[in-house]
Amino acid sequence: MTDVSRRAFLAAAGAGAAAIWLTAESRDVIAASRHAMQATRFQVLSGADAADLEAATSQIVPTDDTPGAREARVVYFIDRALATFAKDQKKSVESGLKELRKRAAKQVRGAKSFAALPNDKQIAVIASMEKDKHEFFFALRYMTIAGMLSNPEYGGNYNKTGWKWIGFDDRFSWATPFGWYDRNA
Repeated sequence: MTDVSRRAFLAAAGAGAAAIWLTAESRDVIAASRHAMQATRFQVLSGADAADLEAATSQIVPTDDTPGAREARVVYFIDRALATFAKDQKKSVESGLKELRKRAAKQVRGAKSFAALPNDKQIAVIASMEKDKHEFFFALRYMTIAGMLSNPEYGGNYNKTGWKWIGFDDRFSWATPFGWYDRNA
């Protein structure tokens, strides 16, 4: 993986978003976000799938000095999306998770799940999927970012984790100056 800032990564990931997520109706995205905020169990994902998916999203947006995908509850947002507006993506996600497990078994002989791998091996698996331009990597990256940055009023971006991550100034209303570009105008 290249050494890219989080903001540059976010900008690049947004440009390569999957069409299904972009064409979803806003009420469906809002429902998925609400579910992520309140969920304590999964609607579509099995426990094993959820664990692998959470581990993978946590490699896309890891926890470091700021909270990551795990704290933003991205896996619950994705689960709800697969139950609603992204239903037709369920098979693709299942296939991607199988590929993730297959690559995990190559990294550590006999590994049954991606989530069970040590952190450095998880990174190697995700990096190999990115290098091979595997379609699941790009879908995973987009789903992770969608879950990180969805409106926290409805969930998904749990506790405004994603907004804090990108430095979004959350205000009810805005007045001039709007930012650095017109502060001195």
